[in-house]
Amino acid sequence: MSLSKIMFCLVLFCLTAACGVDKPAPDLFALPVTYAVGKKPAAVVAKDMNVDGYPDLLVVNSASNTLNYLEGEGDGTFKQPLTLKTGREPMALAAADFNGDRIPDIAFSNYGDGDVSIILGQKDGLFKHKQNIKVGRLPIALATGDFNNDEHMDLVVTLRFDKMVILLGVGDGTFKVGEVYKASGTPAMMVVGDYNDDKNLDIAMVFNAVQVNFIRVFDGRGDGTFANPRRIAGGHQSSFIAQHDMNRDGLMDLIVSSTMKDSLTLFTGRAGGEFEAGPDFAGEKGPEHLVAGEFTGDGKPDLVVCNRRDNSISILEGRGDGSFIFPHFNYPVGRNPRAMAAADFNGDSMLDLAVILYDAQMVEILMRKVEGPPRVDEP
Repeated sequence: MSLSKIMFCLVLFCLTAACGVDKPAPDLFALPVTYAVGKKPAAVVAKDMNVDGYPDLLVVNSASNTLNYLEGEGDGTFKQPLTLKTGREPMALAAADFNGDRIPDIAFSNYGDGDVSIILGQKDGLFKHKQNIKVGRLPIALATGDFNNDEHMDLVVTLRFDKMVILLGVGDGTFKVGEVYKASGTPAMMVVGDYNDDKNLDIAMVFNAVQVNFIRVFDGRGDGTFANPRRIAGGHQSSFIAQHDMNRDGLMDLIVSSTMKDSLTLFTGRAGGEFEAGPDFAGEKGPEHLVAGEFTGDGKPDLVVCNRRDNSISILEGRGDGSFIFPHFNYPVGRNPRAMAAADFNGDSMLDLAVILYDAQMVEILMRKVEGPPRVDEP
């Protein structure tokens, strides 16, 4: 066994022992490979940007004012990053086809400039700047969806203090500013989906002010506007939100994390777009970014959590009914992991992970190596 493999195993043993785990986590990932990116990377997206059938990576770096493009080779490796200049302090990132040419484009929010930049993808895998759109002070999060049902992708942006801004896509890669909505409570991240089955996209949002104990759902009207948000109790001072059908009932569920409270909350989806929060459950130190998917090989959806303050990711093995098996599995990563993206980087039909390391200025690639053994859920 190589020295690097021995050291990885020792770190993993110490981490799981410290967390009270009776046995080591299953050997789901190969040894990580890292790629250098810019200073203080803030967000990562996995998307096939050059339409070659292989997922690529996009990373925005808030301190170096850059965007990195890492082209995927299809075998789990990536070419060295191509670097593009951005505005000041890019914080959020999204990729979708904004001009209808079937090639993904890029949107990112520049926190220091109060705008959103649009970069169009090209057939040769290069990029062309299209537009900067002023949205207001401190844009913090970004998501995409067709909110007015015109078959053009739109954008939604949260501003750090108390607003949500809709940007309506024209169809040529440009956007016009739509409605602005009050979103008090220090809005953070968002997800987009049709939660009430009316064929119109809705927006679910978390808030991380100190006293906040709720999320909000903005029901879309289908014309690019939204009804007054529904306030749903649960989730203390939440930082991140993900969505997945965790209990396999055909309805979308929401999962939120509280970085400051070291906790997670599952909002179970109900008929008519309602959600019911379960009790908060414990995470590791500083849980933030979440990815839902099948990681343990049993066909049931799991949850991956990025833990900022103990340099690890956790896999919460799902039972398939919206609950999770404890203790969960912990895997060491580099310093201060901030965000993740999941995709099949090598075509083996298993989800791999890209984790950005804020302090180390790197993206760490964790490749699935085996189907995980089923775990016995003891009564």
